[in-house]
Amino acid sequence: MDSESVRLPPGNGNNASSQRSVGGLPTPPVEHGPTATFADTTALVDSADARFQKYREKRSVKVLNSAGDTLSIIQADVTTVQSFTSPLQVVLDSDPAKALRQTITALVDGIPALLKVLDDVAQIHPFIKVAIGAFRVAVELDLKRRDNDKKIPLLFAEMRDMMAVLVQLGEIAQDKRVGTDNKTIEDRMDNLVKKTEEDIRNCANACSAYSKKHTFSKVLQSSSWDGTFKGYIQGFTTRRGEFEFELSMYVGRAVNTANDRLVTLDEKMDRLLNFLEACVSPEERYLADMVRNAGGPEVVINDEAVLRKLYEDKGRPMEHRTVGRYDPENDFQQLQEELRVDPETAIRDNLEQFQRKFMIQQREIEEEMRKMMHREGDRIIESYTAGPHDKIRDWDIHEIWKDMRWRGNVKARHFVLALRDYFSERLDQAKRVRNGQTSTALTRPISEEDEWMLEYINITRLQPIAEAFDDDASGFITVAEVNAFTQARPDDWSLLRWLAYWAVGYQMVMSDYAAKIDVILAKMFSLKAQVLPANRNAVEQYLGIVWTLATMLTSAFRRRTPIDESVMSKFESYTKQEENRLRQNLKDVKYDFEARDTVDLVRGPGRIEKHVFPLLYLLLLRDFEIMRIARKSLLHVDELYDSTHTIKYVFDPVWERCADLKDLFRQQRLDPNQQFKIFAFEMFKFFNDETEFTSVKNLKESKFVEQEYRDEAEAQDVDANSIINHPLLSPEVLFARRDLIDDGSDADVDPHIRPILGRWAGFYINNLQLYPCNDMIALDLRPSSTDPKQFQDSGIAASGTYWTLAGEYNIDPEGGKVTYTFAITYKARWSTESFRGELQPSGTELSGTYGYGAKPTSMSNTFVFKRLSCDLMRFWPSPKELADNKNRALWRFACRAVLAETRRRMNSWGWLRERWDNARRYVTLLQKRYVADALTADEEQQLANCRRNMTPEEARLSYISFELRKRSIAQHLMISCDVCDGPIRGGRVMCLSCGTQTTIDLCDKPECCDKEVGTDVRDDLTSPHLPTHDLFKVRTAIHPFREFGHAHRAALLALKTARQTLSDAWDAERRSQDMRAAQHSTPGEADDDTAAAGVKPENIPVVPTCSRCGDRIGTPCWYCIECEDDDATFICVACDIKYGGFTVRQHRSTHALVKVQSLEPPDPSASERAAADARMTTIETSLKELQYRLEQKFMAVDEKIEYVQKKLDAKLDAKLEQQTQQLEGRISAIDDRLQRMEDILLFLGQRLGGSDEAGRSGVVRQSEPGVDGPASSSDIAVAMGKKSSI
Repeated sequence: MDSESVRLPPGNGNNASSQRSVGGLPTPPVEHGPTATFADTTALVDSADARFQKYREKRSVKVLNSAGDTLSIIQADVTTVQSFTSPLQVVLDSDPAKALRQTITALVDGIPALLKVLDDVAQIHPFIKVAIGAFRVAVELDLKRRDNDKKIPLLFAEMRDMMAVLVQLGEIAQDKRVGTDNKTIEDRMDNLVKKTEEDIRNCANACSAYSKKHTFSKVLQSSSWDGTFKGYIQGFTTRRGEFEFELSMYVGRAVNTANDRLVTLDEKMDRLLNFLEACVSPEERYLADMVRNAGGPEVVINDEAVLRKLYEDKGRPMEHRTVGRYDPENDFQQLQEELRVDPETAIRDNLEQFQRKFMIQQREIEEEMRKMMHREGDRIIESYTAGPHDKIRDWDIHEIWKDMRWRGNVKARHFVLALRDYFSERLDQAKRVRNGQTSTALTRPISEEDEWMLEYINITRLQPIAEAFDDDASGFITVAEVNAFTQARPDDWSLLRWLAYWAVGYQMVMSDYAAKIDVILAKMFSLKAQVLPANRNAVEQYLGIVWTLATMLTSAFRRRTPIDESVMSKFESYTKQEENRLRQNLKDVKYDFEARDTVDLVRGPGRIEKHVFPLLYLLLLRDFEIMRIARKSLLHVDELYDSTHTIKYVFDPVWERCADLKDLFRQQRLDPNQQFKIFAFEMFKFFNDETEFTSVKNLKESKFVEQEYRDEAEAQDVDANSIINHPLLSPEVLFARRDLIDDGSDADVDPHIRPILGRWAGFYINNLQLYPCNDMIALDLRPSSTDPKQFQDSGIAASGTYWTLAGEYNIDPEGGKVTYTFAITYKARWSTESFRGELQPSGTELSGTYGYGAKPTSMSNTFVFKRLSCDLMRFWPSPKELADNKNRALWRFACRAVLAETRRRMNSWGWLRERWDNARRYVTLLQKRYVADALTADEEQQLANCRRNMTPEEARLSYISFELRKRSIAQHLMISCDVCDGPIRGGRVMCLSCGTQTTIDLCDKPECCDKEVGTDVRDDLTSPHLPTHDLFKVRTAIHPFREFGHAHRAALLALKTARQTLSDAWDAERRSQDMRAAQHSTPGEADDDTAAAGVKPENIPVVPTCSRCGDRIGTPCWYCIECEDDDATFICVACDIKYGGFTVRQHRSTHALVKVQSLEPPDPSASERAAADARMTTIETSLKELQYRLEQKFMAVDEKIEYVQKKLDAKLDAKLEQQTQQLEGRISAIDDRLQRMEDILLFLGQRLGGSDEAGRSGVVRQSEPGVDGPASSSDIAVAMGKKSSI
């Protein structure tokens, strides 16, 4: 039985009717039985379910039904969670938790029916529409997130229970009658409903912010997020109780009955809160164990080394699919940024974007509801029992399905062929009617303007038509897919035109978009040379990612050329309509996709193939305008960064679609590589296998679209403020000075606040040996405008990030000590800093501890603020100096402060020079740390000293200089040095001699360029890369795919020119020297020979010299690729190492160079022979080592065999001797026995012989008396017989 319909026995109260359990949860027995608050509601829901059957196949209902799928995962996942040992296992095994797991699915399955009932109730009581609309949109947005978190469904289950109470309003008439307290139901509940709508929005916003978090971030901040979610659960439970109470009061129920209901709700809420803590995924539980073993969340968050180790140990995050490019370092940096932001800040920052998404989803629901209304030409479904064809809305497909007697699905090929035959037959009938050959008129004739479309509904276009219906690419078309296809067609289009669009129009339209995209990208590359140097790096990073993804898509698409404009114009109305819809959605989200679900929300339902080209075109169009702005204005650092991530989010569903299709093709036992050459006009070909697109061989020969940028041909009335999302960095903003104004507003403030108001300057202290750890901070604390017991401030950090400060005081009830707590919240990308400190008795120092986050678990760092000007705070002693010798430190402070103030007032040149040198050193150290990723201990101390000696204004100015320099340094995206394996910033050196799958890339550092790259480092090398190979260098970032081929070809051409130039000059120099020598010997003849040769002294080429130092050029040297031939620029190796890029005459510091190693190009055969010789030498060495090892092993084996043989011989000798002795003993024993037997036989023979002689009478005795004679054979035989018997 459904848990929603479970009823309890009647209680002992006034109302004896049965009651459902609260929210489907088991209700513990109470002293007074609860009244039947939901009794009639149950009957109403049951009747609504019956009425709901006829709406079951409606599109919006189907969408809402999928909410049950999203929330039903909790049941299966709880089982997985139970398999892990946890302190909360007792909670999971308890009866309430088991009942909760069993009923969660039933709770959510009722959402579609509940929404239908609430819509009916809203017709009676319109004031609840605002809450119902928010509930519906929140459910839709949750479905688009596509995550599998276990905690969010609990929030929606509780939200659903709260909304279910409003069903009781259906029992109350629409009239304005008043209740027992003279208030109408609207008067009672209108304010609650508005609060409910706001709570639902806030809860959905929190779920959205939570879903964007890294799994590691969720684990480390789990306590804060659980507290947030518990707050919403408690709020929904409380709101549900308020609804129950107001309804009870209105209908005149007893107060104690309402209170009993609230008690029951509180018990249910406690069970939900306990269940929330145990509701985590296996991955999160595994990560939590890792964090716990590492010392806890606080240790992991504050120690980068521990965090990095845990991040690397856990491997690739599960939320990253195995498609697309994955950068672990970038992912780790994003994780660090997430951990700097506490949940409250994340939710607050996510609100603006969520509100825009909420509005788009609301508009989409309204559009779907409009389309669900009866459309002209569509069937009205009246019954679901007549057969599958009766579920189809379109008349024509309904007839086809019915005539073909198909069941729930049909093969796509058969379906398309049936469509063709059906429309061909109808066209023939229409022609016969038109020609008067028959009088039977068609009920649904084909219009003459649609007849031309039939020629495209044929077997040659079976694939695109089938794909249009078959969204899941299964090869079968279902009734649901048919209805989705026909529902998506424009209102004024016939089915035949809709089919013709997918048969031929789609390829035309997408081909046109692909061509436009190629042109925009080409203009971007042409434009990037004109952007400001400070914007160049951002543009390079943008193009490095965006061009690669976009071109992989557009170059793979099989375009229809030439495009028939007359046919394409037939579909222009739909194309413009879709483009306008996407443009409006993009404007609503400000062209910024902060999560994967935003892409689905903007593009709408259906396959990604339908929307990716127009969506990409609109995004690139806007980014192109941003680049035009970058020519004259300094962009915010996040402007193109956000644009890049937006387009990366667009390609997430592309990668996912490609992976799903690949799995599907393999399940169908088809070759994915071949299928991707057929499916979607080859759109996913390079996403399936990008080696063909990115191979060096292909890139060297590839030529892409080139488009010159002409500003006069572009729109001139573009408003920059309507394009950009971040403010432009104007000089007024960059160099704004903070004015501290005393307006006297602290006259009537709280007496505990007044002592800390005013100006403060200070530092953060994390390490007593390295003071300070950050730039100086200046505060001007003022009383809060809203609360006299609070204080506030705002400003801008040295890094340019705006911040706000808010604080209050607390008094210890026991000792009366006053403690000041305040927090500095940064506008973007920095964690909130929370402070707790005390004012020293002197009133001139505010010191204490601070931590990161709105609610830090600990505050291990210290801070100190003094009532000094920023100029004087530079000289205040450090804590270590005060601890060592306080008097000496203070005296030194006084002397230095007075001296500095005197020099400042005199405008001393030495004072100015000192401040200027300190700022220059500060910028140099920051830049070195950025390029080299680390500083030495001495340099770290120098950086701390620079920070200590600068005021906030000076630090801000120096940081601006650093930012501009940093943004001007070329960053070569996705390129690392093959020697040091570090990122390449500045100059990038590539090899022209090595032919590999990818380029040989080196840093512009001598220690890297002079190293050999062996096959052990690069397994794709056929022979080692040598420092003597031909090289070329770029000091501006070139696109690794688009611009590499052009740069490579230009470098080869320049190298040939440089060699020819040097060869001609040196040959001419030798001839000139020979002529001079000849002139000294025979002047006349030499002149005649020179004239005969046609060589004039002034025409002899001059040997080139270094453009920097002027020395004579020799090999190796560098030659400029970009300078004109008539002003060739040669640079010696020494100047290139010493000065780097420099500007002289027409040569610029950013020009590319090629290295001339020798006048003769390397002989490939010689190189191959050398490589072969090297490999043979290596092989011979390896064979010798192997032979030696084998000999050693054989010797060891021989020794072992000899040893074993000796052991065996000894054992055999001992065994043989033992056996010989035993044999000899046995033989001796046998001899003894034989001897005894012989003696016995002799004895017996004698006895027998004597008795025979005595028994014979008359025989002559031959022996002497008393002597026995010899025994006969018979006697012996007798004796033996006796012996045997004996």
